[in-house]
Amino acid sequence: MKKILVLLHVIVLSLKVYSQNHTKKDTLLEKSFEELSELFYASKPDTLKATTYAKKFFSKALKEKDTIRMMSGKYYLADILNNEKVYLNFCDSLIDITKKIPNKNFPANIYIKKATFLFHKRQNSKALKELINANQIIDKHKNLYLKNKVLYLMGTIYNSIGQKKKALNLYKQVYYFALKENLLAKDDFFSSLLINLTIEYRNLNEIDSSLLYNNRAVSLYKKINDSVSLGYSYFSLGLIYQKKKEHEKALKSYLKSIPAIKNDENYRILASTYTKVAKLYDSIGLYSKSLKYHLKADSLFSVRKIPSRFLEDSYKYLINQYKNKNLKKQLLYINKLLEVKEFKLNEKNKVNKTLIDEYDIPNLLSEKKQIIEKLEKEIKESKKNRIIYISLLFLSLLLIGYQIKRKRTFKKRFIALINQKETINKKEIPLVSPITNKHEISSETINIIMKGLEAFEKNTDFLSSKINLQLLADRLDTNTSYLSKIINQHKKNSFSNYINQLRVEYAVEKLKNDVLWRKYTIKAIAQEVGFKNAESFSKAFYKFTGIKPSYFIKELEKSEKD
Repeated sequence: MKKILVLLHVIVLSLKVYSQNHTKKDTLLEKSFEELSELFYASKPDTLKATTYAKKFFSKALKEKDTIRMMSGKYYLADILNNEKVYLNFCDSLIDITKKIPNKNFPANIYIKKATFLFHKRQNSKALKELINANQIIDKHKNLYLKNKVLYLMGTIYNSIGQKKKALNLYKQVYYFALKENLLAKDDFFSSLLINLTIEYRNLNEIDSSLLYNNRAVSLYKKINDSVSLGYSYFSLGLIYQKKKEHEKALKSYLKSIPAIKNDENYRILASTYTKVAKLYDSIGLYSKSLKYHLKADSLFSVRKIPSRFLEDSYKYLINQYKNKNLKKQLLYINKLLEVKEFKLNEKNKVNKTLIDEYDIPNLLSEKKQIIEKLEKEIKESKKNRIIYISLLFLSLLLIGYQIKRKRTFKKRFIALINQKETINKKEIPLVSPITNKHEISSETINIIMKGLEAFEKNTDFLSSKINLQLLADRLDTNTSYLSKIINQHKKNSFSNYINQLRVEYAVEKLKNDVLWRKYTIKAIAQEVGFKNAESFSKAFYKFTGIKPSYFIKELEKSEKD
């Protein structure tokens, strides 16, 4: 980017656009861009002053190597000198430089700026070509921000030739992007989206949607203190009221919008507003005011030469007004009507041809190419997919076989549990002889502890969730070491497994014999038999029975029904 800016610096200086060396301190260059911009617009009636501020704006941008603001400076100069070549030639010089070393932002951004300028000048066919150039670069560099700028401007192009649905679809696509990126309140380019959505929905007779977006526009512009955009929201509200045939409300809205549109110097919209106001005055019988605003529309066209499709209505009115009364004026307005019609026809044909030849057809060819590539890829992958399919089928069959075998195993384990006689409370504790004593614990002590364990099991004290090795040892008047060794030798288990097995066996018997228990949740059963949660109970149940408690309950219910 630094290389581009250095080249820009050299080219601009070589073109002698603005290259004076200042020996004195320039106080204007110390002002901010915002201040210089305000001074430019405030002094526009004085061409010399406005030109000075425009040049200072450009000079400051050049000094700071700010490409976008350089373009703004040139825009101001083109505006005040009424010479669009000042801006367009500068854009072209920037494009020539930046396209040699293209990046994510340039020259695509310049094409978009140029297209916007041309669109406001009603040169839509030329604007469209710049957008197509920008689009080709953006697609290579994947810049979503600029892509949505192009889509937005494409929407305005489609709208200009009457393709309202295409325009609306593009506006909505850009709106969701701007909403997601929070651009509506922060980026001037996207802030007008709500107005365009309002107008497009109105054009398609979706009045409720149109009012919804207009209300959103009013709220946004009041919030960000944007008086110009707020004026346009009143203009769009006028369109809605006019559609609803609420003429007086429409008239008030249009009149309310005029100062903002004037301030924005949008002479095309201003001319159409004058025509609309004139027609509304005519509809309510205020003919002198109607004539006044038709003449305002004509006067604006005579000075600015910016045609509006609504000017046709003004010229038809004026032709009729002077028919057989003032032939010179009648002829004058006939010629102006023909001029407007010719421009409208030529511009629409140019846009349609460009859209078809340079936008729609390339897009279709691109889509065709993508489809062909996709089909070729599918053909290449078909063999691979077959192998994967066969492998998946084989794995599926293995899985099904495994599941069938697993179900059979579970069924066998379930039947074994059902047929198993109750063990809790019926185990006989054999007396321990010195021969069977593998630890240095007296036989008498072992027998006492074993009888204590027998009582512990018969009383189902293991169901207490608080039971632990120390607590049980205290109850049996022994120590944890003796108790742990005896359980390990004579119960063939660790203490925790011994307790858990007793609890699981108890749960099995209760589920077999007590129908009510089968209605409990697994969590409730777990708590009943001393487990702290359902997960630890399920794991223990599976460990000692080979099946899950849920499966056991389900099979018990099935066997009851059978």
